[in-house]
Amino acid sequence: MININHKNGTIYLSGGMEYAPPDDPLGGKWRLACAKELVNMDYVPLDITALDVSYQEKHGDIMGDIRFDTSRSELHRKAAVRQHFIISDIRLLEEDTDAVILLYDESARRGAGTISEAQMCFQYDIPLFVVSAWKDWQTEVPSWLHGLSTKVFTDFETLYHYLDNLPEGILTEDIYGNRGAGNEYLCSLSGEVFTKKVDHFVSTIKPLYSKPAVDVVKETREKMYDRYQHFKDVLEET
Repeated sequence: MININHKNGTIYLSGGMEYAPPDDPLGGKWRLACAKELVNMDYVPLDITALDVSYQEKHGDIMGDIRFDTSRSELHRKAAVRQHFIISDIRLLEEDTDAVILLYDESARRGAGTISEAQMCFQYDIPLFVVSAWKDWQTEVPSWLHGLSTKVFTDFETLYHYLDNLPEGILTEDIYGNRGAGNEYLCSLSGEVFTKKVDHFVSTIKPLYSKPAVDVVKETREKMYDRYQHFKDVLEET
């Protein structure tokens, strides 16, 4: 984890960059506005656009070199994307991120990195808060992305209200690896806060669910035959 003094945790700002609109290069405007709000709530924003700008000022423009330098081979450009974008962003998520805010708009829909980062959140049990650019998010946000998310919002103000009312430090992992502070824990399925009555709760089971979420998970798993098991059944029969 990056050595940063933070009370409530680090929040990575995920969203379209390569296909961001011309009036918001690399998605920098919404990230800057969001970062200011997060700082006011004692979170540390991980603004990848701002980090890229600081890199460019000190080391040069990687993206310009990759996309527009036709003297470079296709393989060179691919290797540069892997090293300087895919690997570095994955490390920032895996090693230094407590939660992720993902803006799902047309630029995210066209790109690939944003959805890949959402998948990483699911794999590493990182809380994922999706902000939909469309009010009718149920028809615009893909079911897969909704499934990966902890909670979906239709505007930033509602998200900020939610984050501001979370118990202090609940997004950070406790000594047992669960997202909690004291006896209060974050349910990764619903994004709701629930209280464990036992003082010392030790669990290696992830994600951590509240009782209502456990009931839902139990029902969805038992109601129908497991889809993956069916795949295995079919493959074993061939």
